Amino acid sequence: MTSGETHPAEGPRLIAIAGPLCGEVTRLNGAELTIGRDPSNVMCLADLLLSRRHCVITITPVPRVRDVGSSNGTFVNGMQITDHPLSDGDRLQVGESVFVFVAKALRRGDMPVTLTREEPGPSTTKLRLDDARYLQCELTGVPQVTGRTEQALQALLKISAALNAAGAEEEIQRLLVDLLAEAIPAEQIAILAAGGGESPIVVQAHPSGGSAQIEMSGTVLRQVVDERVGVLTREAPATLCVPIARRNRVLGIIYLASRQPDAFDDEHLELVAGIAGVAATALENARRVAWLESETERLHSALVVEHTLVGRSQKMAKIYELVGKVARADVTVLITGETGTGKELIARAIHVNSGRAKRPFVAINCAALTETLLESELFGHERGAFTNAVALKKGKLEVANGGTVFLDEVGELAPSLQSKLLRVLQEHEFERVGGTRTIPIDVRIVSATNCVLPEEVAARRFREDLYHRLNVVAIHTPPLRERRDDIPLLANHFALRFAPKANRHLLGISDRAMRYLVQYDWPGNVRELQNAIERAVVLGSSDEIVPEDLPESLLETPPAPAGGASTLHDAVRETKVCAIRDAFRQARRSYTDAARLLGVHPNYLHRLIKNLGLKASLENES
Repeated sequence: MTSGETHPAEGPRLIAIAGPLCGEVTRLNGAELTIGRDPSNVMCLADLLLSRRHCVITITPVPRVRDVGSSNGTFVNGMQITDHPLSDGDRLQVGESVFVFVAKALRRGDMPVTLTREEPGPSTTKLRLDDARYLQCELTGVPQVTGRTEQALQALLKISAALNAAGAEEEIQRLLVDLLAEAIPAEQIAILAAGGGESPIVVQAHPSGGSAQIEMSGTVLRQVVDERVGVLTREAPATLCVPIARRNRVLGIIYLASRQPDAFDDEHLELVAGIAGVAATALENARRVAWLESETERLHSALVVEHTLVGRSQKMAKIYELVGKVARADVTVLITGETGTGKELIARAIHVNSGRAKRPFVAINCAALTETLLESELFGHERGAFTNAVALKKGKLEVANGGTVFLDEVGELAPSLQSKLLRVLQEHEFERVGGTRTIPIDVRIVSATNCVLPEEVAARRFREDLYHRLNVVAIHTPPLRERRDDIPLLANHFALRFAPKANRHLLGISDRAMRYLVQYDWPGNVRELQNAIERAVVLGSSDEIVPEDLPESLLETPPAPAGGASTLHDAVRETKVCAIRDAFRQARRSYTDAARLLGVHPNYLHRLIKNLGLKASLENES
């Protein structure tokens, strides 16, 4: 017998339990595994919910999955991730596909599979599953029910009842090998799963004697998988292989072997084919239940959570979903995004929907205080710790014990405070300034920054170990220009909030003013929009907000066309455009000289050109 390469069954692998590859097993070697719609990916899936390049799985130094900017997200155990370690049994969901990550060695059997190049002998029998006697609606092909047929039917009845009473897929596989051992005189019994390569993988084994290694003909394997047939070889070692197939998909393979020739006959083949049919239904149901449980968990986390955020766009819906998930898990959260995007509101939403909701929520801006003051604010100080420390003072961490501490602008922390914060995260304890007594603490840390912390880490301005401690779950808040659908909702929300304070009765915002609001890029994001609406409410005089009430910078941006005659604002804008073009021609494209001719500061001219959308056309003019 000529042997091929041995593939250890205990290597890390992905088992698909839902989606286009349901039932298939993919080995994970040292190289990275890319998943997406594009054919260049190692795992290419025809799933419109996937991005062209969706995520990457690496095994060394530790198994990890990293989302590479997908549109619909990558989920581990129902939680959306950006970069997350994988542990044995984790459920990975991308689009419609759900995989179980298996890292541990087999608990029963530990048998490697060796594919051989030997062709099946002349006494080989093949049986199409459609022709299997015990899978027919009526028992045909048997003149009379013999004692052996009666035994087979009793075995099928027992196996069917046992498998249908089982719950999880692993339990079904374990029961299946045990029941096969009772019904078939085999020395080796295993359940195999067809992998992505040529060799199958053992997912359950019942070694009752003989070699601790499975040897299988590659030709037989291809016949079983490709033709959906059971194959019986009578020459020593006798083998019996039958696919566990359902709806033209192979969910697994039943493998039996014996060192004795003619250990199996056609009756055994018929019986195992019947057992495979029963097992296929049970396995498919178990996988469907597992998928439904995963979907239930995902949808449950998408339920409306209590928050003060405003927005109905797709990006905000994802944030609400993520807030609902991380609120229940007591982990540190890092909220990133531009200034004014509502990071503190997200932190408060996480706290309100968590088990710490009845305990304090304490926020502190790490950039607003000097290093010494911030240390005292965070950790407190003992009496006499420094000048003017006339009494003991509890810090924010101590005040928030049992609750949540929100560290805004955490990227501005001084190196010495970074070390102290790391100790809080690792040891859950700290000491007051000037004190020696260790104080245990139970707080959840939610931090926020508009810095790119990986760049700060690379520049050695921020500790890498602290970054990883803070970044267990990351939430990115999108800038307002990326969710323009929310601008009308936000604008009306702020108008209704500020109108009573200004003693104004507002009917709303005019269509033309709203077009200016939607078209503007909002570099200051929601905070800038809030200020603009508050200004308009205070300075306006009509029963609705009109363009004249808005800041001049908004009016410099052309609104989306809506038909009708041009207005004063259009004329003013055109006058500005003509004046800037004339000045640029006279100044020979020099910003400084053009600003001097216009009588404005060069910085103001730069901003004006950007708002008017003139930069490209001015630079292209000769």
